[in-house]
Amino acid sequence: MAKIYRNSAEILAERALQPEESSGTMAAARRRAPVPLPPEPTRRMIYSGTMPMPPEPGAPSGVSLPPKNRKIARRRVSPFNIIVALMVTAAAIVLYISNIIAVNQLVNDIHKQEVRLQDLLNEQEVLRAKTSQMSSLERIRKRAEEELGLRNPTQAPGELQVDPEKVREVQEAMQKR
Repeated sequence: MAKIYRNSAEILAERALQPEESSGTMAAARRRAPVPLPPEPTRRMIYSGTMPMPPEPGAPSGVSLPPKNRKIARRRVSPFNIIVALMVTAAAIVLYISNIIAVNQLVNDIHKQEVRLQDLLNEQEVLRAKTSQMSSLERIRKRAEEELGLRNPTQAPGELQVDPEKVREVQEAMQKR
């Protein structure tokens, strides 16, 4: 018959009261019959959130067995939860792929704009070179000589004599007006 314990302290007290094999020689220890130990309760107790187990039907009243671990109840996964999980996963995949497509489209647009910008910069450089060529003094001088017949003077310009009488007449005419 198995002994019924009230708590783990009783188990430890009984083990402490059992005689040890420390006296005598090794041969005497081998000759002695081993003392049967009570079965060790499970060390890992998990609080299940319930009341202690009721005593067995033939046990004296007021005495309870050491608590036992609750059996693991495996939860069934409902088909609804599986379908919801699959739908959420599918939606996440669709969003991810649409994001990749949008990013690729933006990258292509940026590349096209960069190519267009480079073309405009090249055209601008060509126009600057033409402007620089057209406004060179050497070209202007050649054109003035050929088309308009203008030439650089060979002599320094002379002095002009201004008649003070004419200046006074012009000033009086301006005041009359």
